Amino acid sequence: MKKTHLWILMLTALVTVACSSVNVVRTPGQNIYLAATSKESAGDYVSALSLYQQALPLLRQEGHENLIRDCRLGLKRTFLVVQDFLATEQDIRDTLSQTFTITSERIDELISRIAYLDMASTRYFYSDFMNTVMHLDLALMQQLPGFIDRNRVGYLAIAPFVSIPGPVSGSPYIHPIAYEAVATYQVPRHLLPAAGVLKIWQPVPISTDAQTEVEIISVEPVNYVVQPATIDGGLGDIYLEVPLAGLSGDLHIEIRFEFKRYEQRFTIIDPENVGAHDTSSALYREFTASRKNIFITPEIADKARQIVGSEQNPYRAARLIYDYIVEQITYSHMPYGAIESLNIPASVYVHEHGYGDCGAQSMYFAALCASLGIPARATGGYQLFPGMEGGHFWAEFYLPNYGWVPVDTSVAQIANYLPELTPQEKQAYKDYLFGSLDPYRWVVQKDVDAPFSPPAAEPTAMTLALQMPALLCDEMDGFPEEVIWPYCQIQFVPKP
Repeated sequence: MKKTHLWILMLTALVTVACSSVNVVRTPGQNIYLAATSKESAGDYVSALSLYQQALPLLRQEGHENLIRDCRLGLKRTFLVVQDFLATEQDIRDTLSQTFTITSERIDELISRIAYLDMASTRYFYSDFMNTVMHLDLALMQQLPGFIDRNRVGYLAIAPFVSIPGPVSGSPYIHPIAYEAVATYQVPRHLLPAAGVLKIWQPVPISTDAQTEVEIISVEPVNYVVQPATIDGGLGDIYLEVPLAGLSGDLHIEIRFEFKRYEQRFTIIDPENVGAHDTSSALYREFTASRKNIFITPEIADKARQIVGSEQNPYRAARLIYDYIVEQITYSHMPYGAIESLNIPASVYVHEHGYGDCGAQSMYFAALCASLGIPARATGGYQLFPGMEGGHFWAEFYLPNYGWVPVDTSVAQIANYLPELTPQEKQAYKDYLFGSLDPYRWVVQKDVDAPFSPPAAEPTAMTLALQMPALLCDEMDGFPEEVIWPYCQIQFVPKP
């Protein structure tokens, strides 16, 4: 070894020793924050959440502005995971045995199907396991008449449309219903920070072929409006900012709007006349690509080919995929917060577990179609079935000579839950929801993962769909939605 090289090594060693002898002094908030990040990296989300909660107020007191946002985001990530996976195996056994007439062997079988997450050597199961269980075993669902009754409301809302023959030519948009709606906020002042800005993305209807005459009638107080309604793009919202330092009393906001919604009846489709897709078009490229939650893995593409076999007609191939999901993919609520934090696409979750809710089934349908070169998307906002209103998503696939054709796999599955229906009634109902859609809908976005306008600077409680208001406030730990959603409501009234 040359002497010059030896001196370089000796100098490097001296520098290393000198650096290691310097004690880095960290504040209590920094130490707890670093411990939280370490626990999160190790998959111990329960401990990480607790540590982030301890660290955040200390970092605020210590003035570590560069770490406060990172800590708040860490708290949000781990909160979503822990909130979705709280149940232990004993919780499930106790709940099922107390709720149903059920054998221990059947409980074992059902537990093997419930989503779980291992955290720090402890296995936690999906918190809403009861919804999963009832749909996995319809005999258990029959033991809860109230649940069956609620699904019957949805069936009875749509059944009259099923019995009316659809058009064989002309427009597929018929039987419109005009709606008026009012969204209100009445949030007690003491639940909000003394200062800072509350940012609100309020969902509103967008203009589509099946949803027209959209009008924002009023927003009060109007001075909260920073960006007026976006109704002609992919997602409808109004962006508001509330300066909290100037808020002396409770927060009151009222937003009124109206729209007209049509029934969609694509009975006009001739499968032999669907035309050829323009594979160079922007529409084709966007809606056949693998996307954030409509994600296409090799396994999903293989499953799509298995489902359709040799079928090349996109209309008939889409019908085969629809039938597969309706009959083989069980409905279940989804741990959306956890899969968002863990970067698990919804389509992959459904493929791996064999179940998913309305949005997840729609995303899986779209992924299966897109993998075959059939443009598809998951669209939605709200279902307005009288007596069964609530957030809802469905799917659409694109045919060149006809446009976007709707399918609703999860509502079609309601037919499987009602014991009084004949096989013919069940099939007619399912047939209707492939290519047709009732007018009891409020469309907020044309596809999942559409960005808010303006884009949110950090994740909100629900990033892939805007059904309830999305909220951000730097001065609030965790998700503002937890505080504010209980004091928000929206009411729809069909116009005469």
